[in-house]
Amino acid sequence: MHLPIPADTRARMDAYVKRLLARIDEEGFAIPFILADPHTGEPSLAYTVGLHVSQGYELAISGLPYEAACSVLNSLAARLLEQQAPPTQAMEVKGAAGGGYSLLLRRAESAAPFILVRTVYRLNPPVWQAVWPDREGRFPGDAACTLSGGAQLLL
Repeated sequence: MHLPIPADTRARMDAYVKRLLARIDEEGFAIPFILADPHTGEPSLAYTVGLHVSQGYELAISGLPYEAACSVLNSLAARLLEQQAPPTQAMEVKGAAGGGYSLLLRRAESAAPFILVRTVYRLNPPVWQAVWPDREGRFPGDAACTLSGGAQLLL
């Protein structure tokens, strides 16, 4: 059962999508940001919308504050474009994160979190998640990684 969306909420959503489309027209892609949920402990999420038009994929990152997430996604998009190499599973991109840290790419298993891509384009292009390391450069899944399991979503 679907509940009706109040008119004022629908108007705000339409205005947001309009701003998103303007940003995509100007910059080639936009980056929506979903705040961390203090009730569930789920970390923040940022992802590109529109990058797939020129590159064939979207990018995502979880668990970073807004400015850091946007900076990393912009840097990563530019780095991948410069390399002219499409993302691959477990591809390490050196220096794309602040402080000289590398990022590890992994293909997102579900399109569910990327609702704005579907809203704007009515399709689910591949999404590559940039996973960030602990202070020693170890990624989630590495036995010695010191990040808590809830630091970033593994999409």
